[in-house]
Amino acid sequence: MPGDRSRSDPSGFRYEADLTGRVNGKSFYWRVPGDIRARQELFAAFSGSLWFPRDGELDWDALFERLCDLDWMADRKVVLVHDALPRLPDEELRVYLTVLRDAVRWWRFDEPHELEVVFPETERERIERLLAPVEDQP
Repeated sequence: MPGDRSRSDPSGFRYEADLTGRVNGKSFYWRVPGDIRARQELFAAFSGSLWFPRDGELDWDALFERLCDLDWMADRKVVLVHDALPRLPDEELRVYLTVLRDAVRWWRFDEPHELEVVFPETERERIERLLAPVEDQP
């Protein structure tokens, strides 16, 4: 679209040059803190902000399962906006991005809800590199 500054890619993520003005009142909107430095800190942020049940320790598999079980939310669309990538080691960041990508893809087949994950355009190249198949990596 001419003038559209947002772009998506095969991962299902959206990339935007300007992350302001994302709230529309018809979505559950959460801005993922950009200063997260540890996996457990990331899990705690998700648990607190998305009201995940406290039925055990959160790990990558549990994060995926909970992101795929948002039926209880009244809002049809759930938007996770990242001001920056979490400051995790590359291997953990790769797992995090894979969890998000797979959850976005899972929700594409569910009519009542949609999961949208937004990153700054400046992070696109790094995300694509991290999500590239291992055999394609330098």
